[in-house]
Amino acid sequence: MPTGRKNSPVYRKLSDFLKERFGERVYRVTVDGGFTCPNRDGHDGPALPCAFCDERGSAAAHVDGNLAIKLQYETGCRKIREKLGIRKFIPYFQSFTNTYAPTKVCINRYRAVLDDNAMGIAIGTRPDCIADDLLDWLGELSGEKLVILDLGVQSLTNRVLKMVHRGHDAAATFRALERLQHYPNIHTCVHLIFGLPSETREEMMEGIRVFTEFEAKGVKFHQLNVLKGTEIARWYREGRVSPLDLSEYVNLVSDFLERIPPQVVVHRLSARADTHSALIAPDWGKLHLKPAQKIEDELVRRNSRQGKFFGQIGAKPGSTGDRLW
Repeated sequence: MPTGRKNSPVYRKLSDFLKERFGERVYRVTVDGGFTCPNRDGHDGPALPCAFCDERGSAAAHVDGNLAIKLQYETGCRKIREKLGIRKFIPYFQSFTNTYAPTKVCINRYRAVLDDNAMGIAIGTRPDCIADDLLDWLGELSGEKLVILDLGVQSLTNRVLKMVHRGHDAAATFRALERLQHYPNIHTCVHLIFGLPSETREEMMEGIRVFTEFEAKGVKFHQLNVLKGTEIARWYREGRVSPLDLSEYVNLVSDFLERIPPQVVVHRLSARADTHSALIAPDWGKLHLKPAQKIEDELVRRNSRQGKFFGQIGAKPGSTGDRLW
């Protein structure tokens, strides 16, 4: 039975994966690349942001998007180096859709931060906004540096995707993942949100497919955070949205981890609102470490680990029939 987090890890942490690859600690440095997204620029119709997304588009509160990208990155590296002694970094294009621009524009912005201390690059995007020629370029880069594509899948339930104005369906996700299988060196990290309006537990667990059928290499879990200024906030005030409580979320993530391959890298176990004043609910969304600790504790309590039930018949929670995952 696993008894200690340090000596007996119950899931594959991003920090361990990076240390294995680079031989020392590597820290991600968030930058604002100046991108927008198709839901906001009105390119395909009236601007209609995702119902859960605030005006910053998941941007980190400490990032100053008014500065040049290179200066943002160098400033972030310097602060982390002085505080933690870290020498190797991964620039992270986080806010909005960081492949939503002409390919030459994207490449120029990425190159601004690919210095000798950059072990790779992490790029947040969505399944329907990755041009073929840009993917080719990233595939070539992945032969030299670690390329993490943070893919905002969020849900595989078409009803839910339509309800939150995501702007793409599950088929778009599957097409993107099929394309990415032709670039085996790209580390595809799938983002999933648990607790979206009307989504059932069984529907949330369908996300397992991206790891069993499409071999995504990483996962980032989010609980639904109700943020001020979002459509979800209005639904919450109207009683149409009820965020997951912490115990529900812990059990969901633990069940999910037990059923995905053990080699999948877990980038994050829960989301935290960077500015607590913007978070309406749930209260535990303010506590960055508490959910992660509780998920680890739950796996230990179960005498379990990531991948324990991977590939087993009938191992899907809530299923009445046998199914191979």
